[in-house]
Amino acid sequence: PQPAVVARSTLAHTFPPRSVITRNRKMTLQLWYFDGPGRANVTRLALVLGGVPFEDKRHAMADWPKVKGDASLLPAQLFGSMPCVQHGDLKIANSIATAAYAAELGLWAGGLNRLAEGARSAGFEADAAHAARNRAVELMVVATNEDLRVAMYKCLFGDDASKAAGKEALPAAVSKFCGALERALERQADAGNAGPFFFATSGPSLADLAVFDNVYSTFPGLLALGQNLQPFPRLRACADAVGAIDAVKAFREKGFRSQ
Repeated sequence: PQPAVVARSTLAHTFPPRSVITRNRKMTLQLWYFDGPGRANVTRLALVLGGVPFEDKRHAMADWPKVKGDASLLPAQLFGSMPCVQHGDLKIANSIATAAYAAELGLWAGGLNRLAEGARSAGFEADAAHAARNRAVELMVVATNEDLRVAMYKCLFGDDASKAAGKEALPAAVSKFCGALERALERQADAGNAGPFFFATSGPSLADLAVFDNVYSTFPGLLALGQNLQPFPRLRACADAVGAIDAVKAFREKGFRSQ
């Protein structure tokens, strides 16, 4: 038998499961991570700019073995790692997943959703296609945020020899990943986006927050590690534009804390 054909409009209403998100919105989201920016920073930024209340559950590094080994606590109920999120009955881990869910609750929701800005006013189909293209670019940038972080962590963890090797290798990683992001911003400009953000002039999306985090995070951050970003003017302009937003300024001035 031929597979059933599901109308596009039906798919749009069944993924993501809005009934679950609506129910969970009534409950306070918990974000679990260490007491520092690290892999939770993009998620925190998305929650702060999306206006999503959350409980920032920070744990000292010295307490991590006990937290990781306690089956009653969230990290052990997932992969034994952080960041992780509990929101109602939803439990998720890994930095890209938590950041995307945070964006789903705020930056990608309703009037804040900038992924479809700039689309031709030719109806739902054109807007949906435009937003889908931008969503793919958005997730590419968020994944690259993690690639850069891995390269930076090699400068900060390990023995002296491995950290020295990480610092020696970092400029090549910066050239590779920041160069690719610079070219992505150039393509957005060629498509008619005036910048400085990836998709809209009115404000940032998750991709822009990921760029800001890589550039300005204190642990780890490209500027904090002394990297030269002059070859990437669009990337730096994107990060600076995010940093100029009042809510981001306040978050940064508090040591990347929401309270």
